[in-house]
Amino acid sequence: MTPALRQNLTLAVLVLTGINMRPLLTSIGPLLPDIRAASGMSYTLAALLTALPVIAMGVLALAAGWVDRYIGQKRSIALSMLIIAAGALLREIAPNSGLLLTSALAGGIGIGIIQAAIPAVIKHLFPRRTPLVMGLWSAALMGGGGLGAAFTPWLASHSAAWHDALAWWALPALLALFSWLAICRQLPRAPHQASASPRVAIIGQRRAWTLGLYFGLINAGYASLIAWLPPYYIQLGDSAQYSGSLLALLTVGQTAGALLLPALARQEDRRQLLLLALALQLIGFCGFIWLPEHFSALWAHCLRRGGWAARFLCAWCWRWITPDNRQWPAGW
Repeated sequence: MTPALRQNLTLAVLVLTGINMRPLLTSIGPLLPDIRAASGMSYTLAALLTALPVIAMGVLALAAGWVDRYIGQKRSIALSMLIIAAGALLREIAPNSGLLLTSALAGGIGIGIIQAAIPAVIKHLFPRRTPLVMGLWSAALMGGGGLGAAFTPWLASHSAAWHDALAWWALPALLALFSWLAICRQLPRAPHQASASPRVAIIGQRRAWTLGLYFGLINAGYASLIAWLPPYYIQLGDSAQYSGSLLALLTVGQTAGALLLPALARQEDRRQLLLLALALQLIGFCGFIWLPEHFSALWAHCLRRGGWAARFLCAWCWRWITPDNRQWPAGW
């Protein structure tokens, strides 16, 4: 296999893997009324179906070094895809709250491990195209979320039971698993991880904590939309398909933005872009609160544009968080 073909196949497998990172979350919202009716879950308990995976992702992001050191990048990604597939299949067994929550936690663990490992994998495999490949990876995440939201109601209407629609998402996860196992044999060995001392120094920086808090708030808004936007519109009288399509519009719309990441990354002063991104999100949330039955596509459009820009601009700033702060741009 030529190096060019190997890189192209690896990129395709990474995109396929990224597509599987969000359907576990976005497939829940459009079917939440059915889930609550069948399982007897309260709204508080049902919220954990989205909250548990997000919490698992946050906790496991801190374990990236441990995973790399003791499990290895290749094995950890393969094992995580298996866990994600198993989590989806658990939803087929029985629509009870215990299994649904277990599937959410299992999927979140798998997603969290992969998301912690992928940046180092991309940097190692694509050292000259890291921003572009990270953009494609982000686009795959958003696109997968849109697929989960849009297709789950359709799958439910063409399946014997609503929980069959949730279990169908095990198939793309298994496809990604087998594709990753096939391409792993052709990949170069990952280098030994460097010392963790710079990371310890970063933890003591005020800017790092400020960015972490900001990033957490932005993602909290995104998680709340995934969990509650579809059932909110179903409660207003819209169909599950419409509510899922609205969430897909919000999510897939961020795919195009993710592909623009390398261009945005060249700008030094990002304060005005950040303010614009936050303003768009504020407009979108206020629109959904005060005028939910009017211009819903416009509010989704504002949130999708503001959301991807805010998350990316914050994430890109982490590259300037160094132990001595000498690389921090003057514009910040």
